[in-house]
Amino acid sequence: MKRVHNKVNIVPVIAKSDTLMPNEIKRLKEKVLEEIAKHKISIYQFPDCDDDEDEEFKRHDQQLKECIPFAVIGSNTVLDVNGKKVRGRMYPWGIVEVDNPQHCDFARLRTMLISTHMHDLKDMTQDVHYENYRSRCINKITGQTAKERIKLKRDSCQNFEAITETDRLLQEKDEEIARMQRMLSQMQAQITRGAMNGHK
Repeated sequence: MKRVHNKVNIVPVIAKSDTLMPNEIKRLKEKVLEEIAKHKISIYQFPDCDDDEDEEFKRHDQQLKECIPFAVIGSNTVLDVNGKKVRGRMYPWGIVEVDNPQHCDFARLRTMLISTHMHDLKDMTQDVHYENYRSRCINKITGQTAKERIKLKRDSCQNFEAITETDRLLQEKDEEIARMQRMLSQMQAQITRGAMNGHK
């Protein structure tokens, strides 16, 4: 979970909850939430309800928040219970129904994922996780490009610092030569004027 919590929405689930008693499920849920907080793992956070939402939706949303992590039971067996077909597991002491909220949180999890919070999960994936991934990729690419540019400069010049110093000295010499040529031109102009004045 630590490796992927910044890349995907995490909805914690406790599997095979039919192997636990209700008080054991409660303790396990508390322990899982403690471990998640201890390791600073980001899980999907339910958005707060708007003020204009009806009380039924607010109550349902609060129930979903209290179910985290969802304790679920999986089964692909369809059983006949009092003339009604249900998906569940048969035990010597009775039947555990997958869709019964008193037996497990599967129905609440399914409602949350497919119905009530599907749009928010998609928005979180697009606006947060994908954008974070995209910015990490861009930073990685620009960082590599800068490193390659510096490496290329260094590889093309064995003594990069020495060449830089040499270039600076050459530029100073060029400026000095240009200054001397201007002075020489001025002196030649003065000599020429003096010679012309002397012929008159």
